[in-house]
Amino acid sequence: MLSNVRRFRRRFFDAVQFHFKRWLKPNTLSLAGGATADFARRRAELVAENALLRQQLIILQRQSRRPQLDNFDRI
Repeated sequence: MLSNVRRFRRRFFDAVQFHFKRWLKPNTLSLAGGATADFARRRAELVAENALLRQQLIILQRQSRRPQLDNFDRI
């Protein structure tokens, strides 16, 4: 019984990890293909992506060699 629960839990977390990695994988479309795909996306998705990209730029522009992330950056 306990081994079944452990097996189920492991499979569940493996599936979540697989889908999370797939979701985070960068798109490999060409520039024209990416622009075409952007036309099909909703405005809210584009605004959210731009906000996340701006936050990444803010972090990278910090003067330290390796940017230290604070809790706000992680959110």
